[in-house]
Amino acid sequence: MSQRREQVIERLPASDAVLGRLENWYHVPILAALVSFMAWIRVRNWETFLVDGRVLFSGNDAWYHYRQVSYTVRNWPETMPFDPWTSFPTGTSVGQFGTLFDQLIATAALVVGLGSPTERTISLALLFAPAALGVLTVIPIYFVGRRLGDRPGGVVAVAILALAPGDFLRRSIVGFSDHHVAEAFFQALAVLAILVALAVARQEKPVSEQLLDRDLDGLRRPIGWAALAGVTIALYIWAWPPAILLIGILGAYFTLALTTDYLAGDSPEHSALVGAVALAVTGVLSLVPLTTLSFSPTNFSLLQPVLAFAVAAGCVFMAWLARLFDAKGLPRLGYPAVVAAGIVGVFALLAAVAPDLAALIRSQFLRVAGFGTSATAQTVGEAQPIPLGEASATFTYYFGLAYLTAGAAVAVICWRLATDRDDRRAELLFVVTWTAFLVAATLTQQRFNYYLLLAVATLNAFLVGWVIRLVGVGDGSENASASGDRSGRRAGSDDTAGTRWGGLQTYQVLTIAAALLLVTAPFVVRGQYPTAGERADSSASPGEVAAWEGSLEWMRESTPREGTYGGADNPMGYYGTYERTDDYNYPKGSYGVISWWDYGHFITSIGQRIPVANPFQQNAIEAANFLLATNESHANELLPTDQGGQEVRYVMLDWKLADPSSNKFFAPIVFYDDRPLSEGDIYSRLYDRENQRQVATIQRQRYYESMRVRLYQFHGSSASPQPIVIDYTGEQTVQAGGVGERRYIFPPQSENGTQRIVRQFENTSAARAFVERDGSAQIGGIQGVPSEYVPALEHYRLVHASATTSSQARAPWVKTFARVPGAEIEGTGPPNATVTASVEMRMPNAGETFTYTQRARTDSEGRFTMTVPYSTTGYEQWGTAEGYTDVNVRATGPYTFTAGERNGTAATGTNATTANATNTTSEGNATGDANATAGNAATDLGPAWRANASVPEGAVVGERNATIDVRLERVPANASSGPNATGGANATTGNATAPNGTNASNASQGTIGSATEVVTTLSAGPDAATTPTSADRRPSPVSTTGPWARPAGVEIHEGGTADSR
Repeated sequence: MSQRREQVIERLPASDAVLGRLENWYHVPILAALVSFMAWIRVRNWETFLVDGRVLFSGNDAWYHYRQVSYTVRNWPETMPFDPWTSFPTGTSVGQFGTLFDQLIATAALVVGLGSPTERTISLALLFAPAALGVLTVIPIYFVGRRLGDRPGGVVAVAILALAPGDFLRRSIVGFSDHHVAEAFFQALAVLAILVALAVARQEKPVSEQLLDRDLDGLRRPIGWAALAGVTIALYIWAWPPAILLIGILGAYFTLALTTDYLAGDSPEHSALVGAVALAVTGVLSLVPLTTLSFSPTNFSLLQPVLAFAVAAGCVFMAWLARLFDAKGLPRLGYPAVVAAGIVGVFALLAAVAPDLAALIRSQFLRVAGFGTSATAQTVGEAQPIPLGEASATFTYYFGLAYLTAGAAVAVICWRLATDRDDRRAELLFVVTWTAFLVAATLTQQRFNYYLLLAVATLNAFLVGWVIRLVGVGDGSENASASGDRSGRRAGSDDTAGTRWGGLQTYQVLTIAAALLLVTAPFVVRGQYPTAGERADSSASPGEVAAWEGSLEWMRESTPREGTYGGADNPMGYYGTYERTDDYNYPKGSYGVISWWDYGHFITSIGQRIPVANPFQQNAIEAANFLLATNESHANELLPTDQGGQEVRYVMLDWKLADPSSNKFFAPIVFYDDRPLSEGDIYSRLYDRENQRQVATIQRQRYYESMRVRLYQFHGSSASPQPIVIDYTGEQTVQAGGVGERRYIFPPQSENGTQRIVRQFENTSAARAFVERDGSAQIGGIQGVPSEYVPALEHYRLVHASATTSSQARAPWVKTFARVPGAEIEGTGPPNATVTASVEMRMPNAGETFTYTQRARTDSEGRFTMTVPYSTTGYEQWGTAEGYTDVNVRATGPYTFTAGERNGTAATGTNATTANATNTTSEGNATGDANATAGNAATDLGPAWRANASVPEGAVVGERNATIDVRLERVPANASSGPNATGGANATTGNATAPNGTNASNASQGTIGSATEVVTTLSAGPDAATTPTSADRRPSPVSTTGPWARPAGVEIHEGGTADSR
């Protein structure tokens, strides 16, 4: 033997020692790296949530958790029993908030803040909470994976958790401070405890005789682990009351498990003990946070303990039934039939005795696992179902190829269960049952994919462990490894210590490497899909709350405190403790703020005011009915009022509610139930059949008449039709679920490669004549131009517009309106004439002005009355100190009242009425000059009657009863009517030049068109825009800003062709 060979042999023991240590500890550095990666990608962008020194959270619900955590910090460990600061006029209590999740964060804030944390400390604790819980989920998932696939399986489970870019990642990054990641953590913990309890029961095989003989030593371990499982399930419920989902899964599982055990010749009592003890403990602990004696899945109600006790009782019944079958010698095949009959009988009895409870259980099952959801639920992004045709692509995005390998694992498990090749039948059947329910839940509501990731990781852990044993790597045969008979280890552990990695063959290495790469590589090389790091970066933003914050800060500082409106002295405590009630009696001086339900928590937590609707979807119908109402008086009747007469005083709207191109515009239509209404009643979709795409939305009159548009776009002013006609050929309506009928219209036939869509006429009479003659056309529908006259609002005024603007709508993101009694005006003028009152208002944050216009008709004696919501003087006298609003939007001068017209000849030369409004854009060749107010309007030389009047703030808010008297006086025939005297009413309003597509203030006002007909055409080329772009948006005739309301890619020209983009 050579000297070199002897040296190698001498070193073998040392090499074996090194290899042994590597086998025992290899997983530690890998896990450390994965956990570090998880933490890093979740917290590295935390500073993006600090805006001007304030912590902003992502999403809606996080803001209500902030309120709940802040309350618990002040009243630890108590949570808020009732909250009158939302869901006006009743207040509310919602069990999904003020839970263990909030208590844990409040405790952390108290510890960090040494017992007296600042608001910033509380905010930062909540900010980082989802990241911390996401990383902590590694612990139960590793041990679940290790139980099914040994240490390699545990590592793979953690790797999938760390690398998956799905919703578990998005909901566990810093800033997404909702309870979802807490749900995932506590469910994973409960699953781990259940698996351990089932494994211990499998090993100890407890039976009922031990209970009768009081064999406490023999029952200590199975009962102890089962009780611990019950505690973890209860913790899950304490963190999220709808965790009855897991109780339902366990009910289905124990029905299958006990039945298959009995049919296989085994005693069902082993697993039945686990179910009975665990669910009994869960039921008892679910009584601790009980807040209502009703049955509710979202509150701490009787539903949680009743279902838990029912499943526990079912386990006892099935164990007793098996004993009865054995005692009487009945055929085993009759056992499942009797069980099924018993379940049907229980539900039939429940439907007869407690039909409401039976209906609730059925509806909740369908809501979670029924593969469909209601129309209103679909307005919530996370509650939308995944169409079966899109499931594969969606799962690939969320899970890479791991969902396919998870499916392979299910197949292997089913094969092993069917062939009785694995004595871990109870644990594996539970994993398959759990997975099946989570798949159904995810397809029904895509939000549950953050649960499904836990099952996917678990199944892949099993598959990796099975492959490793299959190729002969491990301590003994496959069956020995799978048996789980490791009584010498700590309770319930299935770890394989000392896996033999020495002497591996090439095929073994390649097989294991292929399995690991198949699971993990798709998460790293993603192609068209984002990696985990990229998804985390794209999700690290507070979102739309940043655009709302300025308006909410203004509301908190510039509107009266709750309980002080109108000078009342009943301030409400923001963090007060209020007794639970079904209908809170609000003190005098309190009021509600109506907005869409998405923004309710913003209003509560940042604005510190009381919203009517909130993200619990409470009062969502009331909000929708108000926003879509077409009559101001009726809209006021729809607003909720407190039993003591406290009312809604403010309205907050953002551009998304008024712009058909936004993803939020359609939502109120789904909830609206005041009268029949479909999407097709509000707008039509202009669809280009030649190029197979939608190119625009054309608004119908119902759109302009709705309160949301009259407020956001017109600011309460009246709006008149203009001689603009949308020409189309034919229409088609289709059913579109919750939004009713969807209406499609089609452009005219192409002429020389262009489609003639928008036509302009000399006057509205000519336009109406064309519409009547054409048969498939409508007046207006773009540029904020209605088809019919829209009257002004009398009791709503714009009081604040945000400095933040929408690049898509070119308008302030949020506009806040005050509901006021309005100032009564009485006056005299020419008999049987129309009197027009107008006042210019300035929005300082937007740097823009708009004109509020109101009309009234005089009687035969020339008398008229009108109510106006805007004041012109006295703002400082009626601010928050007096119980009213520090108005931000103020008049630039008094009201002007006009009536009648003077006749004359058109002006010419430099004082002509035509003002060129040049609109240019950097895209395409769509540059052209549009004569915004061209025409012969100068033949009318202004009003024949005129007056000016100031309206004090006190009159508008109802503190002055004096009626404002206005007397219009005739204007001499040769008198000037003001700066635009040569142009007639509104003929040359605003600055005419608007470079680079920016429309000048009020440039679109006035009579449009002097030619007998102006034709706008739309190119049908392949590059035409399919969605609205900011360059295509123009202000409305009344407001200098407003939502986009014209076909994409269309520039209006006098003559010529408008090229598409």
